[in-house]
Amino acid sequence: MTTGTLSFLTRALFDERTLSRLAQLIHISALRSLKVRYRGSALGVVWSLANPVLLTAVYTAIFGTAFKQYYGGSVTRYVVSAFVGLAVATFFLNATSEALISVVMNGALLNKIPIKPIVFPLSAVAANFFQQLITSFPIVLILSLVLTHDVLRALLVPVVLCSILLLSTGFGLALAALYVFYRDLPYLWQIVGFMLWMTSPLFYPIEVATPAVRRWFEFNPVAQDMSALREVVFGQGPIHFHYIWVGFIVGLIALVLGALFFRATEREFMDLL
Repeated sequence: MTTGTLSFLTRALFDERTLSRLAQLIHISALRSLKVRYRGSALGVVWSLANPVLLTAVYTAIFGTAFKQYYGGSVTRYVVSAFVGLAVATFFLNATSEALISVVMNGALLNKIPIKPIVFPLSAVAANFFQQLITSFPIVLILSLVLTHDVLRALLVPVVLCSILLLSTGFGLALAALYVFYRDLPYLWQIVGFMLWMTSPLFYPIEVATPAVRRWFEFNPVAQDMSALREVVFGQGPIHFHYIWVGFIVGLIALVLGALFFRATEREFMDLL
């Protein structure tokens, strides 16, 4: 059913003859973005692992002992929880922030060469996802196998990562389209990003939040994906599939709405770039 929905969406947005060329352009653009970003760097994309690792170390040093009681008295479980949360949050915010400015940044190129504008936000998300696929996400999969000894949970890790990818792509497309019309959007998105960061149980357990604050977590899609990924990485007992399917459905809805909004507005891009 999900495959059929995605197939219908691609047919609705693009002529089938253009899909192969679109995929090729996304690949080339994403690869170019990574090469430019890490040109002259000794470690290259490995630097993308530094952010969650260093922040995990900082949060553990400050909060690890205080919050370990919520993790079965284990600082190690707190470390894993913080790392998983940071892996989700950093990917989502980095991918959407780069997608946001991608169309406008390539406005001169769009005015010279007939390229579909959607290539640029998609390649921005793809480049960030590739970074995580060779840095943070394999560690998440290994942690799931080591901590749970549950093959099913480990197999569900890619499903949750797919949910995060869908969510980031949907938001990235919508933001990229909006930025063409509203150039103050990056400043607003920084504030929204900070709110998403703070209202996600990222470096603190959800139990320490008041009941009124916890209600907001239900409306935070990033927090939902964090809960789903934590469930499959170090959850115990029966799997709470609620976290997983809710995150996937929200991600799919975000993708569909973001893609349709981008498609509906892109005809006006050339007048504003």
